[in-house]
Amino acid sequence: MRRMHQIVMLAAVCAGILTGGSEAVIGSTPAITATPAWLADHLRDSDVVVLHVASLRDDYTRAHIPGARFLWPAWLAVSTPELGYEMPSVDSLAAVLRTLGVSNESRIVLCHVLGDVTGTARVFVTLDYLGMGDRTMILDGGLAAWQEAGLPVTSDDAEYAPGTFVPKVRQKTVVHLDSMRVCYNSPGVQVVDARSPKEFDATASLNVFRGGHIPGAISIPASTVVDSLDCYMPLDSLAARCERAGLKPGHRIIAYCGVGRMACPVYVAAKMLGYDVGLYDGSFQEWSRKEDLPVEISEKK
Repeated sequence: MRRMHQIVMLAAVCAGILTGGSEAVIGSTPAITATPAWLADHLRDSDVVVLHVASLRDDYTRAHIPGARFLWPAWLAVSTPELGYEMPSVDSLAAVLRTLGVSNESRIVLCHVLGDVTGTARVFVTLDYLGMGDRTMILDGGLAAWQEAGLPVTSDDAEYAPGTFVPKVRQKTVVHLDSMRVCYNSPGVQVVDARSPKEFDATASLNVFRGGHIPGAISIPASTVVDSLDCYMPLDSLAARCERAGLKPGHRIIAYCGVGRMACPVYVAAKMLGYDVGLYDGSFQEWSRKEDLPVEISEKK
């Protein structure tokens, strides 16, 4: 129990909070998640930029937080004939953010709709890659939690000026195939598979050429780091979940899934716990098609 207490307290310090995991802290080390109450108190702050993450513009037009700006996730993740859902060029990402009125001094709050935790987490990873992770928070529970709290919504488009954002790229955030070939079984690195347990050991699965998982990978399904209300689990629960899975404090974590989307809530959870974490963008869609690379299926117990 003492060891678990130490892990939780370390996680709290790394996340910039002392308890919980859902209340934002303004300062040099902000929390990753924000409550509706916190956002309501800070909505009119001049540096706060709320991005409404939705796959369809209609989901923005129907109702959004006053002042929120529509962000289509596909602007920040592209599919090509080679791979799906990949990180675009830095220049194109920066241009999207400037169009949305983002500057380096902005404090960004991401709001999802219709339970799309993974798409919003992917936007967080992208902003972390661009050097804005410490200035970005996720609204726990998304728009549903905001409305459940009795807070106002609008259908009016937000008005704002273009931003002046200049990226400060964190290269380690996004891991590519050449690096994965070398580091997937390296000491001090732990690979985490965020797909479902069935996909983890399936002989065949959607979007993959061969079934199974990257050898040595630990299974932490994305569904286990959030609750039924689409809020991230409290820090003590996340720490216990990661310890049971076999994650070791101080190790670098590389999260992957099918195409680089489902792994993103796990990336966020690892970041909350203070891990050095990266996203393998090509994920198992890419790995499974490289027949010189090994795959593994766990032995039945």
